[in-house]
Amino acid sequence: MITAPDIAAAAARLGIEADDTLFVHAGMQHALRLEGRTRAEKLDTMVRGLRDCVARGVLILPAFSYSFCEGEPFDVRATPSRVGLLTEHFRRQEGVRRTADPIFSCAVLGDLPAAVARELYAVADKDCFGPLSVFAHLVDVRAKLLFVGVGFEACTLVHHAEQSAGVPYRYLKDFRGEVRDGPIAREVTARYFVRRLDEDVETDLEPLGDALLQDGHARAETLPRGPRLCAVDAAAVVTRARERLADEPDFLLRRGHRGRAPEPAR
Repeated sequence: MITAPDIAAAAARLGIEADDTLFVHAGMQHALRLEGRTRAEKLDTMVRGLRDCVARGVLILPAFSYSFCEGEPFDVRATPSRVGLLTEHFRRQEGVRRTADPIFSCAVLGDLPAAVARELYAVADKDCFGPLSVFAHLVDVRAKLLFVGVGFEACTLVHHAEQSAGVPYRYLKDFRGEVRDGPIAREVTARYFVRRLDEDVETDLEPLGDALLQDGHARAETLPRGPRLCAVDAAAVVTRARERLADEPDFLLRRGHRGRAPEPAR
């Protein structure tokens, strides 16, 4: 069985330290191998292992809801995460606080810098991948990204690199709706760097992941009969992506997937 100490020890071998800020993308394909009798106990094992990785730091998991994209209001405390069982389980843990982005909210355990916390937790207009987003914060503090049982295609941080580089196959689009956090409810705008629907755009992030491994910015190992873990420096992801995008604007796209195509019928 895979225990919480197994997860923490593997993360430490990959260079994650107790006072790091850690952003985790995790799949639960190997959940049956986790210690615990019930699903909740197995999820608790994963959460304990991740918490122990950064016992003096900050642990962040995505709790994306995509609410405004679906034309729905967003309730910080009640809207479920739509990116997996683990993320929903984690966001409901004692001491975890959720950011107020109505598309790309994140669940945070630990203390953020005061100015960052004010921005991320405020019910206000958001730029999902802009300079005041949680993704910009990951770069600023040289956070570590940890991929557990998922490949580099899960790396949402890449959209921050795409936006800052101004890639031609995406554009900024405003979504408007209501965000509620307890007694506070406001109409706000969320700005999201969306892909162009009039182009056949298909992302392929594995070449970037391979480049980071080759350069030594990422390290990986596989737990016995368990998931593969890969850790990478957040700042290196953005730096490397922007370097490659400067030379090849379509570097993050699957080859042959940017020809003009009619927008799908709705």
